[in-house]
Amino acid sequence: MDPKLIESGWLFSQNKSVEYGKVDQSMLNHTRNLVFFLHRLATVAEESRIQPISPDELRELIALAVAHDFHKLRAEDENPATRFNITEQEMDAFVADFGLDEFAPNLNVRDFHSCAVDHHDSDAARSTEVTLRWEDYRPLIRLADGMASCTTPQEATNQRMQSTFHEAFPGEPVKLVNHQIDHVTGVFTNLLNATVSEYLNENFDYTCLTIYQDGCVYLAPRDAPEPANDAELADALMRKVGANISDSHPAYRSIDQLQSNIGSGARYSLNDPDFFYAGSARLLRATVRKGMTDGAADDEPTDAARTSMELLEEGLDTEFSMTKQQQGAARFVNAIKSDFVSPLRPDAGGFELIRPTVEAFGFDEALADSLEELPEGVHSNLVSGGKWDYSYALAQRLLDQFGEGEALRESSDEIMETLEERLEGLVETDDQNVGWATVVQQAHAGALAGEVRAFIEENLRVGKGALSDESATTDTFDEYVKKSRAKTCTLCSRGVRAGGNLTPMKSKKSLSTLQAGFTNRKQIGRNKEDKLILCAACRIEFSLRETAAERRQDGRLFFHLVPDYFFTPFSWQLTDRLVNRFTGENRVRLGRLAEAVYDMQTPEGFGAIMDEVTQPEGNGGRTMFESLGRDFDHNLQFGSQTIGYFKVPDNDTEFQFFGAFLALSISAYTGMRVYMSQSPVPEMRAREFPEFAKLGGGFTQVTQFYGESVSLSELPTTLRRAAALIQLGHALQGSSRNDSLFAKYLRVSRNELLPGAHLLKRAIQSSDEGLYIPALMRYAVALDEGRGIARFNDSMSETPHSRITRLAELAFDAIRPNTRGNKPHRVERVFRESVKAVTKTGGQLSREDYTMLVSGRIQKMLDRQAGNGIYPVSHEDSEAGTSLQERIEDYSGFFVDEILFGIANGRPSQLKRLENNLADGFFGATLRLSNEQYQEQHGDDAETETAATADNKEDI
Repeated sequence: MDPKLIESGWLFSQNKSVEYGKVDQSMLNHTRNLVFFLHRLATVAEESRIQPISPDELRELIALAVAHDFHKLRAEDENPATRFNITEQEMDAFVADFGLDEFAPNLNVRDFHSCAVDHHDSDAARSTEVTLRWEDYRPLIRLADGMASCTTPQEATNQRMQSTFHEAFPGEPVKLVNHQIDHVTGVFTNLLNATVSEYLNENFDYTCLTIYQDGCVYLAPRDAPEPANDAELADALMRKVGANISDSHPAYRSIDQLQSNIGSGARYSLNDPDFFYAGSARLLRATVRKGMTDGAADDEPTDAARTSMELLEEGLDTEFSMTKQQQGAARFVNAIKSDFVSPLRPDAGGFELIRPTVEAFGFDEALADSLEELPEGVHSNLVSGGKWDYSYALAQRLLDQFGEGEALRESSDEIMETLEERLEGLVETDDQNVGWATVVQQAHAGALAGEVRAFIEENLRVGKGALSDESATTDTFDEYVKKSRAKTCTLCSRGVRAGGNLTPMKSKKSLSTLQAGFTNRKQIGRNKEDKLILCAACRIEFSLRETAAERRQDGRLFFHLVPDYFFTPFSWQLTDRLVNRFTGENRVRLGRLAEAVYDMQTPEGFGAIMDEVTQPEGNGGRTMFESLGRDFDHNLQFGSQTIGYFKVPDNDTEFQFFGAFLALSISAYTGMRVYMSQSPVPEMRAREFPEFAKLGGGFTQVTQFYGESVSLSELPTTLRRAAALIQLGHALQGSSRNDSLFAKYLRVSRNELLPGAHLLKRAIQSSDEGLYIPALMRYAVALDEGRGIARFNDSMSETPHSRITRLAELAFDAIRPNTRGNKPHRVERVFRESVKAVTKTGGQLSREDYTMLVSGRIQKMLDRQAGNGIYPVSHEDSEAGTSLQERIEDYSGFFVDEILFGIANGRPSQLKRLENNLADGFFGATLRLSNEQYQEQHGDDAETETAATADNKEDI
C-alpha cells in the first residue's frame, strides 16, 4: 500500500504541522509510524507477556491504521463540529482506491467507517455509530496513534500514554518507561543508545518498542525496580559500550582489518584508542597476525638490524638467521613487550622487562638468564636511543621453534594461544575477575574509558531518575572564562572529565574528519593553528566515522538525519540498509535527480530518486556524499544517521545550493527530518527544531532561496523550485556543466519577479533544440510560482506569475503572434506596446484613462502590423466568443488593474523598471498557450515533456 499512499499525495500532506504548533509530520510518515508500532507490538507480545496479536489481526489493524485519519483528507476537517460527518459511501470509495478490502478481507466498510468517525477520543467523535469489531480494535489504534504522535521518549511515557496503554492492555503487568541521552554526537551516541537498550533488556527485562534520536521507549515489568542512575550503572555501560563497539564494525571484528591499523617502524605502533574500540585480545591477535607475515626469509635485514644481531650472536654464542623475517619478528616481539607486557609490569624498565617478555612467549628461563648476563657494553648498545634490541634473540627463538618462511606464518594460532595463556600468568592482582586484557586496556585506554564513564554519568537518565552526576565533567562556564588552557570542547562545548587534563583533548591532525571537514573555527591572526580541543565523546565519534567513511575532503557539509518521530527496530533496519547504500563511490546525476525530485509525488519519480544518487561508475554523474556510519551493525547502534557532503566546489554559493538540495531530497525520500550544518556534530537535537528541515548557520548564500528552515508545507514547493532551477540552469549550459554559474542563477531567482521566465527565455535563445522547449516550460512555471509564494506569501491574492499568465491568455484570445522561431520581439509585442501606452503619458492618470490608452495603442498596432507577425483572432475561434473590440478592452482593463496597479502600484516608472522581466513572463506564458494549441490540433505525438530526458542523456 505504501506506493499508493505516495501516489495519493501523502508524502507531503500534513498530519502535524508547525503552523498549528506541532512538529512537522506527513500523513505518510504518521501512517508508517502507526504500522511499524503495531508490527512491533505484535513481534514482542510474547516476550513482554502482553496479549498476543495474530497475523490476521495485525493485517486488520494495519488496514484500519491507514484509514484512521481519513477526515484529514477532507475539506470539512477545518470545522471541528463537522469533521467526522463522513458517509459510508465516501469510506467505501477510499477503501477500494487503496485496496484495503483486499488487504484485510474480513473487515467491511462499516468497520472502516467506524474507525474514521470514532478513533479520536473527543466530543466530536461518533462513538455510537460503530461496529463491535471496531470496539475491539479501538484501544490498539488509539494507542498506536498516540505513540505515532509523540516526539520525545518522555512524551511517549507520560501519564496520558500510560493510561492509553493500559486501556489497550488492561491488567497486563507492564508499563512504559524510557531512557534519554542529553547530548547527541552521531555514531557514538547511536552505539550508546543500543548499549543501554541491550543492558536494560538483559538485566531488567525491558523490551524496546521505539527508538528516538536521543533515547528509547520500553515495555517494562510494572512492579520491577528501576535501575538506579548511579556510578555502578555508568561503569557497567562504559564496559558494555566498549565491547559493543568492538563487535559493531568489520574493522574491529576482523583481525585482518585490525592489523592494517598497526603502524610499522622500528617497532609496531598500536593506537591507544583501539584498545577501547577493539579490545586487548583482538589487538593481540592482530599483532601476532601482522608479525607472522612481516618480512621474507630470503631478504637481507637492514644494516642497523644486522649490527644488533651480530652483537647478540657473539654475546649469546649462537647463530642467527640474519633475514628480513627475523627483523620483522623482532618488531613483533618489541610490540608485545611494549604494548602488552609493560602494562602488566608498569614499574619495570627495559632491562627488567627481559624476563617477563621471555615468560610471555613461553621460552625457557635460560634465555632470560643469558640475556641478563650479557656484558654491560652490549646492554648499552642494545638499548641506546630508546631501542630494545633484545627482541632479535626472542625472534630467533621463534624461528628455531616454529621454523622459517611459511612455517612461522602457519604457527600464528599456536603463538596466540601461548601469549594469551602466559600473559594471564603475569597479572599481579588479587581480584580474580581482572585478567590481563582488562589491565592492558586500562593502561592504554583508561583515560578514554574514564571520559566515557563521565559522559554517561552526565548525560544519561533512565526512567524518571535525575542525572546521576552533574559534576562528572568540568564546569563549562568556569572553563570558558579562563584566559587559556580552557578544557572545553571546540565543537560541542562540553568539558573534560573532572580531574582530567587538557593534553588528551588536543586532537592530532591525523583525525582528518576534523582537519578537512571543519575549517570555519580558525582563529584570525595566528601563523600556526592551534590543535582542536575535543571532548572524549567527539574524539570517539570521529574515530568511529574514520573507520566507516572514506572521504575526507576540505570544507564538507553534514546532513544530520533524525527520525520523524521515531523508529522501531524493524524500521531502523530498513532505513540503515538504505543509507548504507551511500558509499561515497556511487555517483549523483544532478540533472536526472532534479527531474525525479520534480515528479517526486509519482511512484516513478519517487523510485528514481535512489537510482539517481547511487549510480555506478561509468553511468555519468559525480561522487558527492557518503554515509558516515556505513557497515556498523544496525542491531548495535541506532538513533540517527549522518551523511558527509563533499562535492568538489566551484564556489561557496553553488556548493551550498546543491548541498541543501541533496539534503532535502534525501530527507524527503527516506522520511527522516534533517538538520544541515557545517559542524560534524549536530548543534541541535531533533526535539529542538519543529520544521521538517533546518539549515544551520553560515549558509547566507542560499538561505534567501531555501530559508533558514523548511516546513513540511513548504517542502514540495521548495524542492520543485530547486529542481526547476537546476534544470533551467543546465539547459542554459547545453552539454557542458559549469556549476559556478548557479551563483548567477540564484541572483536571478532573488532579484527577478519571474526568474523562471527569465531563464527560460535565455535558454530558448541559446538552444537549437526546439523539442526541448516545452519540457522547460513546466520548470519555469514552478520557479515563478515558488518565487511568488516565497516573496509575497499572503500579502497578494495572486502572484505575479498568475497575473501575467492570465494577461497572456487574454491577449492570446484577441491577438496572436506568430511564434515560429520563438522570436521574443514578436511574442512580446502586445505587452510591450501596452507598457509604452502608460509610460509615455508624462503624468499620473486615472484607471479609465490608462485603460483607454492601452486599448487605443493595441488597436493602432493591430491596424498597422496585422499580418506582420501578429493576427487578430476571429469571433468564432476565440474562447470568450465576444467581439475583438471587447476582448481588447478586457485585456486592457486587466493590464491596468493587475499589472500597472497590482504589481507596479500604479506607478508607470516602476512598471518601466519591471518591463523586461514581466515581458519574459508574457513570453513564456504565450509560448505555453501556443504549445497547448498546437498539441490540440496535432495530438499527443507533437511535442512532449519526455524530450527533456532524451536531451539530457549524460549528466556530467
